[in-house]
Amino acid sequence: MPITFTTKTYADITMLNDIGETMLEMIGFGNLVPGAIAEQDVHQAFANLERNLVDENAKKKLSTDEDEKQPSVELSTRAIPLLELLKSASSNQNAVSWK
Repeated sequence: MPITFTTKTYADITMLNDIGETMLEMIGFGNLVPGAIAEQDVHQAFANLERNLVDENAKKKLSTDEDEKQPSVELSTRAIPLLELLKSASSNQNAVSWK
């Protein structure tokens, strides 16, 4: 079952469960579905996601596992739409929810 992130000022973002759940963990405001982030906390959620993506990229660069050499879509690339949604919600002081 996919996870859909919504806010008033941006198009809905739908992610498959595994990626959506990873994004929820990186946001740091709970991983229960459905859920929400109050408008005053959206900026922190954005900062958490951005910081965790940087940490994840650093870990990946340090890894020398041969299995990881297969081409795949980077987590930071998959997160771009959600980062944009959070940025829009933060600048417009809107809550974000997911279901």
